[in-house]
Amino acid sequence: MQGQLFTQDFLTRGVAETPPWRELTRDRFAEFTQALRDIFGRLDSESTLNEAQTETEVIQKVLVALNWGEDSLPQVNQSARR
Repeated sequence: MQGQLFTQDFLTRGVAETPPWRELTRDRFAEFTQALRDIFGRLDSESTLNEAQTETEVIQKVLVALNWGEDSLPQVNQSARR
């Protein structure tokens, strides 16, 4: 699954082993759902976000809403010179 944010195994099994998942309550799920509505509500089908903007405006905010904000690293771009 090259180029995917998460592996299939993590999404189907591993996520259930994370502390945020184990601590999920109905109220917390409702808060998460509202956070997703807020994040994606600012976007439309004509959005022209590039990859870096998507990471900042969507991915990082979703990870924070999942309580995974401190468990991620931003994408590192290599310089043109190697």
